[in-house]
Order: sequence, then C-alpha cells, then structure tokens
Amino acid sequence: MKVIKLTESDIKKIVRRVISEEEQVEEKKQRCLTTNTSSLDEIVGDSDSFKTYAPSITKRSGGINGIVDTLDLLKTIRLNNDIKDKGEHLSYELLHHLYKFKTRNYFDETSGVCNEAMEKIIELYKENEHGDELVKDIEKVLSLQTKNDEYTPSPRTKEYLKRCLMLIKGK
Repeated sequence: MKVIKLTESDIKKIVRRVISEEEQVEEKKQRCLTTNTSSLDEIVGDSDSFKTYAPSITKRSGGINGIVDTLDLLKTIRLNNDIKDKGEHLSYELLHHLYKFKTRNYFDETSGVCNEAMEKIIELYKENEHGDELVKDIEKVLSLQTKNDEYTPSPRTKEYLKRCLMLIKGK
C-alpha cells in the first residue's frame, strides 16, 4: 500500500484552490440599472388597447397581454380564416417580443431583489386568466398536426416557436 504524506503547505494550496473554485461557481447577482430594467407596466402591457390584426381579428400588442392574445390566436388558428400566412407573422412577433425581454431585468419592489424579466413574464403569464403556462401553451401550438390544410401552423411558424422555447428556457 502506498502512503502519501502531505505537508502543511500542500494542504494550504489545496484549500486555497478549493475556495477559489467555489467563489467562481457562485452566481452573479442581477444588477438593476436604468439601462437594463423593465418596469412592471412594460412587462404587463396595456390591457385596453386592442388593435386590428386582420379584418375580423383584434389583439393587444404589448406585454403579457399581447403574448396571451398571440398564443390564443395560434392555438385556434384553424378557426381564424383571416390569418393567411399560417401564423408565421404572429410567431415572429412573439419571438421578437420575448427577445426584447431576454436581456432585461425587473426590480421587485416588494422583496427589493433584482430578477430576470423573463422569470416575471413566465410568472405573470401563469397568473393570467387565459394563460396556462407559457412553455406548455407554446408546446400545444407546436403539437398541432401539420396537414395540407391551409389553416394549420406552417413549418416556419413552428421554427419561430421553437426559438421562443429556447429563449424562455435560457439556452
């Protein structure tokens, strides 16, 4: 059997190395600055400003309310004959809207903590009366059968939605 003897200086080197590795592993705290922070009003969006999207379709365009309306339209795309592009524009708008909040933070005034805006979006979407869970609702649209029907989501729509999922999951 081989015996390894450690000197005191060897032990100190090992301890320093382990401590320095632990310090590097610690997560960096989010910093809320005016340049990277979104307000709660910006995240929620205006609940009363409906805009005409197509001749018989109105939807809200900003914040959680816009995300809810967009996903509702995508989930019921077969019922909306006025959407001629098979949801490509809607899914692109959703991707662009989520991307806007990807690098943003949100300052929670009640706890005094700075969090990622995407976490707040997921939380508020879940609390919305029409939203289930953001990831699940996107996956519902992705699981819609693609047939040669003109009212099912197109492959491009599904690709945009896959990118939305990657943004939400942080990949």
